[in-house]
Amino acid sequence: VAAMACGTSAPPQPAGPLPGFTMPPEWTPTPEESAVSVPGWQTLQGDQVALMLPPVYEGGDPFVLGQEIAARLDEMPEYVGIAQAIRENPHGYRLLAVDRQAGSIVAVTAHEVPTAISMAEYMDKFSAASVEAAPGIALIQKGTVPFRDGEAGWMLFEFTHEDTVTWQLTYAVRRGDYVWNFSFGAAREDYPQLQPIFDQSLQTVRFTPRRGSRSGRPR
Repeated sequence: VAAMACGTSAPPQPAGPLPGFTMPPEWTPTPEESAVSVPGWQTLQGDQVALMLPPVYEGGDPFVLGQEIAARLDEMPEYVGIAQAIRENPHGYRLLAVDRQAGSIVAVTAHEVPTAISMAEYMDKFSAASVEAAPGIALIQKGTVPFRDGEAGWMLFEFTHEDTVTWQLTYAVRRGDYVWNFSFGAAREDYPQLQPIFDQSLQTVRFTPRRGSRSGRPR
């Protein structure tokens, strides 16, 4: 499991009231052809997936733009682990986008998961592996919501890296033999105002045909 960020301190235990935020909405299931289009937003194309984000986000397919995206992430200390991961293996992510001004990141990965494994089981395994991946990661909450013709799992994580605390909302969407993870991260204090953007971005997701050769990348 690819974590969004790596911390260096002991796993944090949320204390006191959490910053207010709206839980992911219970969307009305819609067919994939009805993916939302948001006026004023841009479409970012990854490998076999595209989504829309506000124009402040920069990025796309790490296989094509890996060095450029890694250079942007080098300017964000909380995400240097991802920059290193891209340089070592650009196949690891299907799409990456960064808003350097707000310190927000969007990362898309895909994992082959047997259809016999339920979304609840997958989320249990994914969240446990994420928390164990590195110090400084804690799961805050998780659940499922209706999504198009099925359901999406969601997990909210907290990452601590030195003096920086970020929150990451990960949506898990099954497509065939794969589960696609759409992870949206931001500083904890900025997260409440950004989550509506994250929720809406997921509604714009489109799965697209593979473009060109991707040697070593799973289908």
